[in-house]
Amino acid sequence: MKYIPLSLLVIALTPFYCAAATTATTATTATTATTATTATTATTATTATTATTATTATTATTGDDVDMSDPMAVYTGGEIKAGDQGLGGTLQISVGKNDWAAMSKLDATNNFETYRARIFTPNKKTGTGFYIDAGKDNHIDGISSKYATVGVLQVIPINENLRLYAGITYGKSWEANNKFQDTKLINTQIYAKYKIDEKFFIMASPQYKYGLDGEEFRDFYAELSLGYKIDKSNIIMFTGSTDQQMWLTYKFRI
Repeated sequence: MKYIPLSLLVIALTPFYCAAATTATTATTATTATTATTATTATTATTATTATTATTATTATTGDDVDMSDPMAVYTGGEIKAGDQGLGGTLQISVGKNDWAAMSKLDATNNFETYRARIFTPNKKTGTGFYIDAGKDNHIDGISSKYATVGVLQVIPINENLRLYAGITYGKSWEANNKFQDTKLINTQIYAKYKIDEKFFIMASPQYKYGLDGEEFRDFYAELSLGYKIDKSNIIMFTGSTDQQMWLTYKFRI
């Protein structure tokens, strides 16, 4: 009879023991599931981040993604021009490494009597470009004008379709026959490019020149272009300017 109370105590405590065991099992299972879910989520996030980084790096270094309509685009190719300025052409060669690129460009207009040479080094990460710009103009009889400047150009994205490119140069102009005085000059320029759709775009490029000494001139000039992208390597542009000139330009990439 003395074992009956002990037996009753065991029987009475059994439901509480079972409930405690079930709770412990449930908690363990939940903890394991949470740990597994967290690990899976972390792995998935890491994998997604790695994949995104790899994709971004690949895109940034792919030459086929160069937009030839961009004023700061760097590629090897050329241009053929025809219009009120007569015939002309451009040849450019580019190289690039990491975030930096360099392009040399030789431009001829006015039936190859006006020449312009440029060396341009943009940084695709910051959108900043530095350049040297020099030219010679012999298309007016008896006058041979020359200039040489250095400058900087910065891209300013406004939205998905509109981008501005602000530039300023400083240098010197002179005339080989002493028809006018040597002049230090500043040239400010803005390119405004608007993408109408995947094929058509508009480009406006006003500029203002200041003669600081010698010939103290103030000269405003602007161009307005309508462009059509044939494909990634070919573009046609129709341009008009404030000096009442119009011409057609075909751009190509090699």
